[in-house]
Amino acid sequence: MKRLQEVVVIHRMRRLPAFIPFLFVLLSTSLPASAQQQARARLEGVVREAGTGNALPDVHIFVSRSEIGTTSRSDGSYAFTLPLGAHRIVVSRVGHKTQTHDVMVRAPRAYLLNFDLEEAVLELGEISVSDERDPDWDKHVASFREFFLGATPNAEHVRILNPEVLDFEMHEEALYTTASEPLIIENRALGYRLEHHLHQFIVDGDETWQDGESWFTEMTPSNAAQADEWQKNREKAWTGSGQHFFQSLMDDRTRQEGFLVYRVADPGFVGRQSEFERNSAAPMRKPQFAVNPVIYLEEGEGPGERSFAFPGYLQIIYTREPESRAYARWQRIEHSGQTRDMQYSWIRLSGGPSTLDLNGNVLDPYSIMYYGYMSFERIADLLPKEYRPKIR
Repeated sequence: MKRLQEVVVIHRMRRLPAFIPFLFVLLSTSLPASAQQQARARLEGVVREAGTGNALPDVHIFVSRSEIGTTSRSDGSYAFTLPLGAHRIVVSRVGHKTQTHDVMVRAPRAYLLNFDLEEAVLELGEISVSDERDPDWDKHVASFREFFLGATPNAEHVRILNPEVLDFEMHEEALYTTASEPLIIENRALGYRLEHHLHQFIVDGDETWQDGESWFTEMTPSNAAQADEWQKNREKAWTGSGQHFFQSLMDDRTRQEGFLVYRVADPGFVGRQSEFERNSAAPMRKPQFAVNPVIYLEEGEGPGERSFAFPGYLQIIYTREPESRAYARWQRIEHSGQTRDMQYSWIRLSGGPSTLDLNGNVLDPYSIMYYGYMSFERIADLLPKEYRPKIR
């Protein structure tokens, strides 16, 4: 039987600690929560090379996991607008060290943010030249694709257009993957083209660790039928996702949206009897042991912001969709030959409390670790953070 922690997706992040407080102070003027959903702020500035002060063109400045961003002009300048709330700003250019800055934008005004990028200097021994093709290349690409894109039905319709930028190294039994340039990923199931800035992806048995940021561009459907198919696939990817859960948490609608939440000290084995099954066998068969996760929310620094903290794990059961057969195969557990009629996930904090904005966006997206079904759904099922399903 497979233990839950063997399928955890752990995210690592990079940042410049000395710069983050500056961004927080700069963007921290408060606005009432009711106005934050509509208002937008403007970010503008110049990107230069640290040391020389030279303007850097073609730098990607974008909000991680969104369609929001731009590239710097020939004079290093940039500008774009973004909604208020929690965002991870990514500043990336080939040959330079990537910067990420977690910011909470609280007022609809213009902010001047200049960035200085350090050149990435390769150490001796990092470059090797060979005329021979790596005999394990195809195997490594296949392994990376499975763990990075995922094993859902959507993954069958996702292509990495430039796999040649990937570099693989084996350390003992772990596969380390880096990329010399952003990965260009085409998701024909959801209708998005992603530019993924991969810093490192590690596969060690069934555990994965990743450090990378995605920038989305919506694709143009070839006809009305394809547009309708993409819309339906996006709605299906949204329902039951972590994104869906946190939005319903901030709206205090987890039960109404189909989520049951239980606090557990240790989730133990995947597939063992859960708090939900124990509850179902109890008198009246009501979810009397479930908790309303809003009890773990406290007021944040600004209107509409919340601090989210809880002990141990939260088991999250999405009651409106069954497990897919692909998930059962991925877990290598068949539940007596049948998939369960609900989706089981677990989350825990990687450190201290997480900060959420009013839309359910997590300020530090790597502060929460996902297990179970929410871990199973990966890049192939990822939607831009600003996506919301249409009300029919």
